[in-house]
Amino acid sequence: MTDAQKPYPRLVSKRLMLISPADPEFDSNAAFLDPGAPRFIDAADDPDSLWWSIATIIGHWHLHGYGLFAVVERSTGMTVGLVGPWFPKGWPEPELSWHLMEPGRGKGYASEAAQAVLDWLFTEAGWKSIVSYVPEENDASIALARRVGARPEKPVSFRLQPAPNIRAWRHMPPVRVSGPQAARGLLH
Repeated sequence: MTDAQKPYPRLVSKRLMLISPADPEFDSNAAFLDPGAPRFIDAADDPDSLWWSIATIIGHWHLHGYGLFAVVERSTGMTVGLVGPWFPKGWPEPELSWHLMEPGRGKGYASEAAQAVLDWLFTEAGWKSIVSYVPEENDASIALARRVGARPEKPVSFRLQPAPNIRAWRHMPPVRVSGPQAARGLLH
């Protein structure tokens, strides 16, 4: 579900709200940059690098019209990560990316947020597919990709890939069935 009155989509799931960090109503400073904010990237100890990362995420929304959503717990208002489509220059195709901060891990938030983004991309934005680039040794991300229905493809190599040994995991829209089989409830 989205909030159609906003210039940036807001996605709502059972426990989460996904908000564009570019939305003027979202306080990216408080969520990511202020002292004490949970950290989500390796350069977290370097406030200058962190600032550039957040500025890039916000700029991505302005350049593409989509990007990583801030994942916010509905019950607390705490930002617990970033999940969404990501397509920086040099990537072979758009990626569904997920980054959960420590307070959001182990609660199923990544799959809940990823599913909300996939539903939005396939039903409202009209996308036909998207990949997730997952390092072969990242068992948690492989399990997440499988949980949200992605299928493994070939290993990929591109100039700016974030890690070695990356495999593409393809996300496709759910198959919509019509006709007598669907009416009898034989197919989902």
